[in-house]
Amino acid sequence: MEESALIIVSTKKPVMNYVTACVTAFNSGHRKLLLRARGRSISSAVDVVNLLKSGFLSGLKVERVGVGSEDVDGGNDPVSFIEIEISRP
Repeated sequence: MEESALIIVSTKKPVMNYVTACVTAFNSGHRKLLLRARGRSISSAVDVVNLLKSGFLSGLKVERVGVGSEDVDGGNDPVSFIEIEISRP
């Protein structure tokens, strides 16, 4: 099984930067990508996948979506995260 290339999505960069990173990763030979985002960045990761599907990569498939929470920096409040694995035919 091929390991997915990991792309961490944050709110520090525009969504289109992540779309470009995904297209570049696919064009460089990766067949699967794993987008990972935490907290407020979750909506940005979903936006990236929707933009890729609607306008940039026809036939893009969402393989898996995982959600959960994790402790960050030993804090008391857990932070939600999402992992979206996408593949190109």
